[in-house]
Amino acid sequence: MNTQKISFISLFVTLIVSLSMIGCSSSASDPGGDDNGNGNGNGGGEPAANEVEMVGQSFTPATIQIEVGSTVTWVNVSNLTHTVTSGTDGQHDDKFNSGNIAPGGEFSYQFTEIGEYPYYCIPHVSNGMTGTVNVVDSSSNDY
Repeated sequence: MNTQKISFISLFVTLIVSLSMIGCSSSASDPGGDDNGNGNGNGGGEPAANEVEMVGQSFTPATIQIEVGSTVTWVNVSNLTHTVTSGTDGQHDDKFNSGNIAPGGEFSYQFTEIGEYPYYCIPHVSNGMTGTVNVVDSSSNDY
């Protein structure tokens, strides 16, 4: 074979391989989208009732309202490790703390008292990864 023909074949193979890689650049194990906090992927849909998804570096929804006695479940749909730690401004108030939640993991907590419960992710609080659980009386019209 001549050199020109070999160069053309080599270029053609490189082009085909490159194009096939474009379709594979998104990870199926990360339904949460951009873990740099720059995207708005929501982990594949609306969270279930009383469920909060950890998406990238945010909680979705950031604020959730539930009836007293209900349990909230946080689900990590990103490829980062997160925590669900009660308190504000990175100061834990000792009400609940999930510890590290690996990708695909979850944490649940039952709220037995009416009130407002702010929380944050320890590794990402400086990036604004915070949320609030508002617990209301089951007979409240605000729910």
